[in-house]
Parts: sequence; structure tokens; C-alpha cells
Amino acid sequence: MIASLHNGVTALKSLTQGLQVLGNNISNVNSLGYKSSRANYSDNFYLHMNDAESGAGGIPSNNIQQHGTGVHVGSISSDFTQGTVEITGLDLDLAIQGEALPNGGGFFEIADPVTGELFYTRAGAFESTVEGFVVTRDQYRYQLQGLDGPLVVGTQEGETLLARRVEEDGKINLVVNKDGADEIRGSGQIKLNNFLSPQYLRRVGNGFYSNGQAGQNIAGISDNAIPATGSNGKLKQYALELSNVDLTNEFAAMISHQRSFQAGSRVVTTSDMILSEAVNLKR
Repeated sequence: MIASLHNGVTALKSLTQGLQVLGNNISNVNSLGYKSSRANYSDNFYLHMNDAESGAGGIPSNNIQQHGTGVHVGSISSDFTQGTVEITGLDLDLAIQGEALPNGGGFFEIADPVTGELFYTRAGAFESTVEGFVVTRDQYRYQLQGLDGPLVVGTQEGETLLARRVEEDGKINLVVNKDGADEIRGSGQIKLNNFLSPQYLRRVGNGFYSNGQAGQNIAGISDNAIPATGSNGKLKQYALELSNVDLTNEFAAMISHQRSFQAGSRVVTTSDMILSEAVNLKR
């Protein structure tokens, strides 16, 4: 197989991966807390037919011959900039507001109540169970974590819940009526996690990320867990963060990928024509 045919094939394979990334971004344009991805392309190893050498008198030879072997997807990176914040009016809808690098202000920490496995998300759509646990509003029912474990916003004996307030720094206060009098009672502290290397987080679907298996810390959790302090963003109640996908950029990139794919296809077909001519020389 001639080298140009191989190069064209690598282009088609790599651009197919890139189109998969673009397609996933576009399909998640309305997903809560979704962060877009980008395929980064790199050239393959080179075949060195003739390297530079020192000739007579120490003068280097300029007869360098090196041929590329195509392209590959070097990495797929995530864009953790903040998405659009939309007001919902639900008291346990929470959005993280913060542009601090490297991950836009941090992530909510949630736990599987059965296995104890931890996940991280920017999708702050929560609700409370009958027992008062704050859980994700989906089929997984993962529990939102505070500084001392799962958050509980349930009422105590003799109390009637009037309202739930979530402050910018993550403190939860309950407005309750007890014995005919209204009072405000603290009910926990929401925890945020910031990472030193968020690109190492593993996407597991449903807007959740994993920091590795039990005992691993592949993305490097920072010590600070309080919202609105350090590099952590502020919490905004009655709001949700939407996807940060920019459809204009995605469609422009899709057109560029389409043209590149056509060019790679042309390299393959042209190489095939040259091979056919070479075979026909014997006839």
C-alpha cells in the first residue's frame, strides 16, 4: 500500500472521531450542566529516509527526506467554562456561578446511597425525599453531599416547613413554624469540589464525572470545599446551569470537518487510481 493511501485512511478515521465529538456536543445542547468537548488532532510519526549529516569540512547536508504517516486524535479535551444560568423558581434548583479556572467554580459532590461511590456534577437539579435527604432529580437519586455527609433538610418534631433558603456560601436555612412562631434554623452546608486537573475527570453520563475508583484521586481535589471562597463559585438558588455548547461554533466546526473529510476521501480515491495505473502497466 502506498503511503498516501494510508495517510488518507488515517484522516478519515480521525475526522470520524472528531465528528462523533461534535455530534455529541450538538445532541447535548439542552442538557443540564453539560460541558462541551473538543478533539485535538496531531500528526503521526515520521519516516526518516535521510537525516541531516555533517559532510566534509563540517558542513551539514541538507538532503533531508522525511515523510509523514498521517494524523490521529491526540486527545479529547473538555471546556469547563460556565454555561447559561436559567431561573426556574424551584427552591432546590442550584447553579454554580464562577469563572475561576480551571473548572468554572467547582462541582457538586453526590454519592450513591447504596455503594457510597462519589460523583461530581454541575447539574444542580435537586429535590428532597420523604426522609429529608437532598437527592438528584433523576432515576439515580444520588444524595447531595455536605461537609459532614448527606444533606438533610427535613423538619423536626412539631415543625412545619415554610421555606428553604440556600445562601451563596452554601449554608442551608429552613424557615419553620414551631408552636405558632416562625423561626430560622440551620440545616447543613453544601460542599463544592474543585480540581487541580479537571481534564482527568472521567465522564460517566447523565452529567456526572468520576475521579477514579475508590481510593483514587486522578484529578487532584483541592482542599477548599466552601462555596464563594477561594476558587469556588457562588451558589444561586432557584436557578440551573445549562449546557455551554455554542451551536454557531459547533456548526462551523462541522462544516470544516466535512470539507476535510471530503479532501481525505479524495486522497484515498486518487491513490487508488494510481495503484490501478501501476497494475495496468503490466498488461
